[in-house]
Parts: sequence; structure tokens; C-alpha cells
Amino acid sequence: MIRRLLFIVLLVTAGASSAARAAELTWRFDLPPVANMSFLWGWLGDDFGPFTGEVTSTKVVFVYTTKGDQDAADFYFTFDVPTLSDQTWVHFTGKDLGWSGTGTFKLEFDSKDFNGEIRPGRFGAEMTGGGAFTDSYIELKIDGERADPIYFDGFDEEF
Repeated sequence: MIRRLLFIVLLVTAGASSAARAAELTWRFDLPPVANMSFLWGWLGDDFGPFTGEVTSTKVVFVYTTKGDQDAADFYFTFDVPTLSDQTWVHFTGKDLGWSGTGTFKLEFDSKDFNGEIRPGRFGAEMTGGGAFTDSYIELKIDGERADPIYFDGFDEEF
């Protein structure tokens, strides 16, 4: 009888923990103030490790201001979305966006074209143009899981 009860408790616990792990996650990267940098990430995730699952939305928001007599048409941005979908490359130039001259320019891009299973490994972004970003970011919505939940149980708070 005790074995049977223990077995039932283990089944219920295993089912509850696996159901609790899948969730909508957000990976967000706030762009630096200077639009003249490149970035390389080792995985799509957080400090505890990579996420698994699928990207369900890709969003890019720019508030870009030129410096001096710089032409906004010279702005360049590329981001490799780390998925196994057919489309994995977000690419904008100021010229493609119809930007020209000096001033502040805005773009909000939200797409499901890059949706797909998260691929493991490195990915990156690059931006040039020398202007300035404010309130600008890249954001991915993910239907998936974080690293193993043991990293989030607070066991290290006692030490």
C-alpha cells in the first residue's frame, strides 16, 4: 500500500513539475546608446543557460538620432534570429527604410516570419551609422522552457 501511495505521489509531482516549466518567456536586449557596435551571444537564454522551445514573435524597436551632419540613410542593422525557420535574418538600412538627412527616426517592427524552433549555438547583431539609440530594443517571445528549474529553487539562499 505504501509503495502504491508513493508511486502515485511521484506521478503527480512529475506531471505538475513538467506542466509548470513550459511558459511564455521573453528575451530582450536593450540596444546601447551608440549605434556602432556588434554583439555575439553564446545561446538564446539568460544567465542560467539556454532556453528551449520555439520563438513565437520577433520585435525590433528603434528610436535613432543622427549625430552632426550624418545621413540617416547610412544606418545599418542586422540581427540573426536563432531559429531553425526558413527566415532567420532581420536586416534594415536607413536607405531601405526611406530615412534621409538628419534628425530622429523611428521604427517598430513586429513579425512572426522568424518563428521556429530555437537552434542551439551562437547568434549576433551588428549596427553601424554612428548615431544614437534611445528606448530601442530587440525582443523575442518564446514558448518554451528555461534552464533546469533546480537553478531557481533558492537552495543557495541559505549559504
